[in-house]
Amino acid sequence: MPTRWLPFELHPDTPSGGAPKPFSDEQWPAIERRLRMLARQVGVPIEPPRRNVNSRLALEAGELVRARAGDESSAAFHHALSRAFFVDGGDIADLRVVADLAAPFGISEDEIRAAWTSHAYAGAIDVSMRAARAAGVTGVPAFGWAGSHAVSGMMEPQRIVAMLRGAAG
Repeated sequence: MPTRWLPFELHPDTPSGGAPKPFSDEQWPAIERRLRMLARQVGVPIEPPRRNVNSRLALEAGELVRARAGDESSAAFHHALSRAFFVDGGDIADLRVVADLAAPFGISEDEIRAAWTSHAYAGAIDVSMRAARAAGVTGVPAFGWAGSHAVSGMMEPQRIVAMLRGAAG
């Protein structure tokens, strides 16, 4: 079965200008260390952001990419968004940032603005969010497969493998 990236809005109540993560200055170093350790274990770069952003624009743009260019392009766009936010410190709530990431898929800033203004892809995000919650998704990343409950959150690779084996067996 092919892999398909589905939109999930982790912090839907975050205002358009973003918000600080709900961790104190005293808590943050331990959280940052854990995120860096987990990222190293799975071989991905990370610069843990101290702020949450509202990702709705990015998610709706991702559905525009999917509609125009297909699932593989949607996955590539998702990876570009993730890298922009988690590695490069990009504001994925900014139309220009999202448009620059969508340009390689033949999508212009004007097209993203029009889709965002009309919320042409809002329904797809809402459906995905309801399905994710029904499957037990509580965080990102999340992994799911037919007939099974989702596995959510950043965790050690061996734990993910054990959970996948348990679900497959």
